[in-house]
Amino acid sequence: MIEISDIIDFNELKNRVNDKDIDKFEDYIYSLYYTMGEGKINMLEFSRKIQTYMEENNISQEKFLNIQKKIMERYGLDMNNIDEQIKAYGVDTSQFGALGKNYEEMRKTLSFQEKYKGKVNSKAVTTYYIKNSKNNVEILMEDCNVILKSFDHIDLTDNELNEFLCSYKKLVEEKPLNISICENTSTYIY
Repeated sequence: MIEISDIIDFNELKNRVNDKDIDKFEDYIYSLYYTMGEGKINMLEFSRKIQTYMEENNISQEKFLNIQKKIMERYGLDMNNIDEQIKAYGVDTSQFGALGKNYEEMRKTLSFQEKYKGKVNSKAVTTYYIKNSKNNVEILMEDCNVILKSFDHIDLTDNELNEFLCSYKKLVEEKPLNISICENTSTYIY
């Protein structure tokens, strides 16, 4: 027995982009650029507004990527051979790798994020290392969350460590730091 899903690929239909989608998104992006140019929003807020736009318009990561691709095509860039197009303008692309490959990696990443939507978050994390007679520790910081990670015991009486944490606390406007300690950690190759 043949089922309708064998005939119609619903994922393809869901991610199909039409001119109305492109026009609407392009108008929205231009308004965001204008607002950012006025200094009313920063890059983080810009990204959040795009994410909100996607949610409000029920746009999957795959469809979002397709919209971006169509906008690029509208302005004369084909993502399938963008490397060659940029080289035609005399730009050496070796410094930032194959753009087509980067596009494919971005597509895979967006697909992964779409699959695990709501469970995977991307965050900007800052790292700092302390290696002295008391500690060999990696410090991971994201806003008020701090992770102290070491393959050995972490000595919390280390002056260098405490001085660093005090400096970081000042950076986050004296908000309390939520410090997680991961000591005697181990790693494995999967």
